[in-house]
Amino acid sequence: MANVYPEDKWAQVNGLNLHYLDWGGDTTKKPLILMHGIGGHAHMFDEFAPHMTDRWHVISLDARGCGDSDWSSGGYSTQAFASDVGLFAQQQGLYPFDYYGHSQGSRIGMPLGAYYGHLVDHLVLGDYGPVPDPSPSGRETAARRMQSGTAPKPKGFFNPEMAYAWYKEQNPDWSDDRINDTIRHTHRTNWDGILVAKTDPEVSWLLGRTALKEGPFLKDCVSKISCKTLVLRGESSTVLDAAQAREMEAAIPNGNGTFGEVPGAGHGLHGDNMEETVRMIREFFGT
Repeated sequence: MANVYPEDKWAQVNGLNLHYLDWGGDTTKKPLILMHGIGGHAHMFDEFAPHMTDRWHVISLDARGCGDSDWSSGGYSTQAFASDVGLFAQQQGLYPFDYYGHSQGSRIGMPLGAYYGHLVDHLVLGDYGPVPDPSPSGRETAARRMQSGTAPKPKGFFNPEMAYAWYKEQNPDWSDDRINDTIRHTHRTNWDGILVAKTDPEVSWLLGRTALKEGPFLKDCVSKISCKTLVLRGESSTVLDAAQAREMEAAIPNGNGTFGEVPGAGHGLHGDNMEETVRMIREFFGT
């Protein structure tokens, strides 16, 4: 795999300045749009994207309220997120496109496939369904996500060294590079020189009440998806249970639904098993 580095770009969509990473810019290749999970950022695909640039013009988006994209006074419904992606693709001439959404990016993919399916060729819904995993382990995972971990995250850090120390304590297995990348991509320096989160705090409502309210809407969206769709879960995921994934596959009209399970992976998919996730997605995109 050759060294490939992205270019930072911005686009005005729905009145917001959205940041994205362009991993090639070769317009002769088919577009591939990548969408991260809740509170994430475009750089979460830094290791995944280079596996795809041989055949795709890869674009990784910062969702509204996340990364270097604008915060939204209009809120963070899945309809709004999907509209951002669909209008961005139309504006940039990046269609028909393939799509891989992980976690919250999967939730965004459901209305995207339902209402912008004419722009999408292949849709990968990565380890998140319309409603939370109802199993005991799934409920435990949801509760943990609501609490944002076992220790409260500071509102800010006075310097990068303090941020590094906190992340290292919470994640002792993380490498120095991973910690430093996390600090760089998920924090900004505010007016007082303090490192604070880039993500709009309002996004956190998607971890609980809002996600539950959107369940019926997202189930309806799945039944209206009009493009080829792979429902992809991690073999040991406690976020998308196998039963719900199979229900999603069956609900997608016209036999366009396909189910896949990444061996040796949990919710992280490409973060847990890059080789198999890449292989399965490339194979699906080739159908």
